[in-house]
Amino acid sequence: MGRWLPAVLGVLLLSACGAGPTHALPPTMAPYVPPVDCGTFAIPGGQRDLVSPAMPAGTAACDEAFKVLTSYYRDAPRLAQGTARRLVVSGWTCEADIDDHNMNQVGCDKNGLAFVTQRVRA
Repeated sequence: MGRWLPAVLGVLLLSACGAGPTHALPPTMAPYVPPVDCGTFAIPGGQRDLVSPAMPAGTAACDEAFKVLTSYYRDAPRLAQGTARRLVVSGWTCEADIDDHNMNQVGCDKNGLAFVTQRVRA
């Protein structure tokens, strides 16, 4: 019986290894969700497209984005802080920058959602 024990143990070990997957399954990919084009927004000196990019938390509602931007442009000259012109509006943290055409662009985020202004596409 002593000579069969190693053979039986070897068979048990090998059969246990093949009982199921031995590697982690790849993560599932979320389906592609395109950004939402909310339309144009008038800013001092011109117009910008308002876009809500698809984030893991979803997309920002366009009507809320328009309201936040209206408040931002009204209040930023008096209340925004720092070179990024940071201002919190209705819980949205907004910052401004100058794009490559020397036009103001604003981005805001809140709870994993975001929206941005960008140059109007032709």
